[in-house]
Amino acid sequence: MLNEIPLTYYAVLLIGIIATVTDFWKRKIYNWLTLPAIAVGLGLNAWAKGLPGLGDGLLGLLLGGGVFLILGLLGMMRGGDIKLAGAMGALIGWKLMITALYYSALIGGAFGLIWAALHGTLWPTLKRVGRALYAAAAPGMKPEVELAQSETEPMPYGVAISWGAIVTLFGLPPVY
Repeated sequence: MLNEIPLTYYAVLLIGIIATVTDFWKRKIYNWLTLPAIAVGLGLNAWAKGLPGLGDGLLGLLLGGGVFLILGLLGMMRGGDIKLAGAMGALIGWKLMITALYYSALIGGAFGLIWAALHGTLWPTLKRVGRALYAAAAPGMKPEVELAQSETEPMPYGVAISWGAIVTLFGLPPVY
């Protein structure tokens, strides 16, 4: 069984577990983890599939890092999350990164509700989301969305990024 699992899967699992622990413990995802992970991901893809594999890893890096860079520019993510998503994309490639982003959003949403409940902010959060959804759907209303970080302790979103990639490789089927 272990011989049948690609080396990339082990790398994603190890990096995901380390990122989960450091993000929970210190609220940081360190460069010593993410930057070598990007290099390893690109290297493994190039070694396994040649130039097309390198291209796949680069597109995964751009997709994962790009989506989270946009969220970072909106004040919703920090640098470690952006680099972790890019590293996961470099490891698993762009097609699987689409699925990993989907599962990261689902895991992040569920984790966010639990996080808000544990920190006493569930009801205000649900009210803000409800108002934003109503305003977006109602004709003539201009939605007002608060994108900046709240004053409560930020949720360690690296957990959702990590487990979105892990679930993509080891668990649930692709979404495409």
